[in-house]
Amino acid sequence: MRWYRFFRGFTILMITLALSTPSNAQTSDESSTPQVLVPGGMYDKPFITRLGGRTSLGGYAEFHLRTERVNGVLEEATFQLKRFNLFTYSVINSRIRISSEFEFEEGGEEIKIELGVIDFEIREELNFRAGIILSPLGRFNLSHDGPVNELTDRPLVTTELIPSTLSEPGMGFWGSFYPSAKSRITYELYAVNGFNDGLINGAETRTNQGKPSLAEDNNTVPAMVGRVAFSPLSGLELASSFHVGQYNVSTQEGGSIADREYLKIIATDWEYRRNRFHFVGEYAYASIGLPTGFQGFLADSQQGYYVQTGYRFLTGLSSTFPQSSLTAIVRVGSVDFDTVTKGDSLRRVTLGLNFRPIEDTVFKLDYQINTEYDPLNVSTPGRAFLFSVSTYF
Repeated sequence: MRWYRFFRGFTILMITLALSTPSNAQTSDESSTPQVLVPGGMYDKPFITRLGGRTSLGGYAEFHLRTERVNGVLEEATFQLKRFNLFTYSVINSRIRISSEFEFEEGGEEIKIELGVIDFEIREELNFRAGIILSPLGRFNLSHDGPVNELTDRPLVTTELIPSTLSEPGMGFWGSFYPSAKSRITYELYAVNGFNDGLINGAETRTNQGKPSLAEDNNTVPAMVGRVAFSPLSGLELASSFHVGQYNVSTQEGGSIADREYLKIIATDWEYRRNRFHFVGEYAYASIGLPTGFQGFLADSQQGYYVQTGYRFLTGLSSTFPQSSLTAIVRVGSVDFDTVTKGDSLRRVTLGLNFRPIEDTVFKLDYQINTEYDPLNVSTPGRAFLFSVSTYF
């Protein structure tokens, strides 16, 4: 139980630090404002700043028009209320907060709790969190709201490999440190339920089919997930993250029925903002332990990435919308479902142009160039046109 000994030792260390009196401890007034780790993340929502009582409500809506052709054949032409999410944020006192997010997807066909956490804020360097957590595996999973992101569809690596949105029941710690006046280090570390053996069911390995249950752990063996980010200067952030845990059921009624198999995902992400330019990207690699009989048949390693650049221009187009702007975006990304052989992969290039009449509302126009490779490396071209509207409320 190495994870348990590590987590216990880390807990003891953090509690020891918490009981010491910090020289820069927050006052009650200062701690009433939540600490933001990631721009666009759970504590960086417009409705929180409009808090009028003990509990505040907000959310965002995302509506799509999609047309898609695969190998020259029209596969999809539809309108979609893609997402309608509701947020709640409650201040119990200056140190205790409850935050939640309820997601209604595909016009209400799927309803789930995406986030539901209790935060106990001890000091800036150390805070405790428990509940249904947005796993800090890559930056995008922490900041994925439609109004925040410049393109309509999420990057392939964040939907097929990580997969966003990745929510897991668990508990752990988070906080930030300031090595210098201009730099910051943030961290999140949690014990969570982890993935399940759905990721190898069927004739392929797909991590997005093994997403954790929000109800219970399938094997009673917690996984560990964490992220450390370093910002050496304003506008630049570099981060690494990991998710490690057993995904299969190895014991039943106290007896061993199979060997333990582990899923290990490591990721790096980066963001840089300078004047009107914005650069962002992410890379992830997954190693999957395979049971006897599946080795050599299913893929045991996968990887993916995306890089994206945007340029904002024509700000303040009119006196009616003094905050308005246009942004041109290019994103390149791919996912390789089997790193050992050629084929079994997806590639996408997206060109986008969006208009923001205000910062919290965006109209997006995207054109996708997609290529899918089957296990024999035979390619299938695809094209997609997307128009979407997304806004916070």
